[in-house]
Amino acid sequence: MVTMATQHHRRGRAAGAAWLSALLSATALATGAAAPASGAVSPIQPGNQPTPIPNAVNGELPTTDLINVAPGCQADRDAASSLGLLLAEARDLDIPLGTDQCYRSVQGQVTQQQAWTTAGNSACAAPVVASPTGQVAGTSMHGWGKAADFSDPSGSVNFGSAAYAFLKQYAGRVGWNHPGWAEPGGSACPEAWHWEWVGDGGTIGATPVRADVVGLLPSGDTNGYASFSGLGALVARGDFVDRGSTASVPLSWLVVGASATAGSGGYWLVASDGGVFSFGDATFYGSTGGVHLAQPIVGMAPTPTGHGYWLVAADGGIFTFGDATFLGSWGGSPPATPVVSMLGTPSGRGYWIASADGEVSAYGDAAALGPA
Repeated sequence: MVTMATQHHRRGRAAGAAWLSALLSATALATGAAAPASGAVSPIQPGNQPTPIPNAVNGELPTTDLINVAPGCQADRDAASSLGLLLAEARDLDIPLGTDQCYRSVQGQVTQQQAWTTAGNSACAAPVVASPTGQVAGTSMHGWGKAADFSDPSGSVNFGSAAYAFLKQYAGRVGWNHPGWAEPGGSACPEAWHWEWVGDGGTIGATPVRADVVGLLPSGDTNGYASFSGLGALVARGDFVDRGSTASVPLSWLVVGASATAGSGGYWLVASDGGVFSFGDATFYGSTGGVHLAQPIVGMAPTPTGHGYWLVAADGGIFTFGDATFLGSWGGSPPATPVVSMLGTPSGRGYWIASADGEVSAYGDAAALGPA
């Protein structure tokens, strides 16, 4: 079994290398956005910028306007789901992409400007201005929670890196734009790492790019379903009964998964920190909301009785609640690519865990049937 896992890991790395080589070659031709529908105007344009938040002050956003997307990265609620999807896509493709900073307070902007000034490049930081009363005000797009500075293992993302190639190919599809001044030759301070969210159309009022749906919940008789977003908002179709959501809740972290109860009289939503929210006849049995996780939670599965559930992390770690039983995990020996989902057996005495490249690991009475 160790040998098979090792071989699979090598195959995954080889495939990833081939994909990356092709992607790097195509980067110069990539527009960063999918072809717009007829009559649509893509917001992914060099001169576009994020829109300010109405009735808010740059760099002084209340916590209710922000949500955690990754460790050390908070974003505006409207921009957060798409950023979470972008990071998840990179994780699934085995691209090492992280965030150095997202939302930046006024004080953070002052610190950034001082650092660049000390380095002799004051023009490389967004200016911090003072009002007639002496009140300091921010001007950075980070101050609206609609900009992200990306990182990889070498530090900040740089031109020609795998992370930059990935961003050029995928970021536009979820509404993230690389502004013209940040492009090579675009200004005295080009930044490969700096990207901005214009998914609402941006300041040019282009066609919005919706990228917030993260999953589906079925109704009991398969004659309906509901999509749910990273903020936990539901859109019901057919005979699905909406029993509540987290759309108006000031979540700390993005929603990443959901499961219906046995009789479909309720459902749970789970956030990436393992916070669990129950609706209808779903009962709360616990969460990992207060636990430090090595990797984010990516999904959940209920037990057949509806009296418990499993949570699964991106490294294959399993967390049990209620009558859910721990039967083993991938956590001690993670697969070549991140885990994306899990499924319990009808007996409740087993489960399968699937990784991004289709590898499936079986535990308990779950049958080992090969890759997905």
